Amino acid sequence: MARPHIEWIQAQALPWQRDVIPARPGTEAKVLSRDEATGALTCIIRYPAGYARGAECLQADEEFWVLDGDIAVDGVAYGEHTYAHLPRAMPRSSFASRQGATVLTFFSATPVAQADAGTGYDARRLVRRIAAADNIWDGDFASMGLQSMQATARMRTLRKDPDTGEITYLTATMPFRQGERSERHPVVQEFFLLSGELAGELGVMQAGAYCWRPPMFKHAPYGSWTGTLLIFRSVGGPQTTEWEDPDQPFTWTPAHKPILPADLAPLMARPWPRPPRC
Repeated sequence: MARPHIEWIQAQALPWQRDVIPARPGTEAKVLSRDEATGALTCIIRYPAGYARGAECLQADEEFWVLDGDIAVDGVAYGEHTYAHLPRAMPRSSFASRQGATVLTFFSATPVAQADAGTGYDARRLVRRIAAADNIWDGDFASMGLQSMQATARMRTLRKDPDTGEITYLTATMPFRQGERSERHPVVQEFFLLSGELAGELGVMQAGAYCWRPPMFKHAPYGSWTGTLLIFRSVGGPQTTEWEDPDQPFTWTPAHKPILPADLAPLMARPWPRPPRC
């Protein structure tokens, strides 16, 4: 497996590293996971105020969600809770941040920039801009075998690849929702917890939790006192779900036992502090 199983790491526990993203010199980043074979990576990039790049194209897909601050690509403005998917080799006239920004970013390969677009790009795969504040919840849980979530959650499809069927989507769940069954997916499932807290069989995740889950790994049931907002990605094909008969009861206070590679395990040796409750 090119990327290690990460289930889960709190992004807050990772250090900021300077100049680790080749196409984004002058920034700091937290690397959440990396594919050593292809250079694909998931990271949080912190852009300083006044950051600017000129015309270029990247030799990787760049998919991003703005956590805070502002960026602009080709003059298109992205503020907090906005999303885009920019295909590999897409020409760009500019990339800038006026106030600075923190951006969750997914690169499909080593993010190297060059001036010449070369053979062009696949415009079918472009998602120029989506804002969560549009309040559009148009996703279909049933298409992924998640019918049980329809009464207590909403889904927003951000992109679906026209060739592979890979999907990126938002899920928002209601407070006090809890599941009853375990599940598996035949492709990689990757997610980042944008807000709320989520209790599962491996512990309680807080906002900022990140997971890279290999195919067919059994997980869940999950529940949340607060309600949650998550961004999910399927990697390697469309996401479907295989349910398992109940074999473990859900609990609001699960033991803390995340699955992590050896270099990350010490960072999550103890439960991450819960935010204070008013």
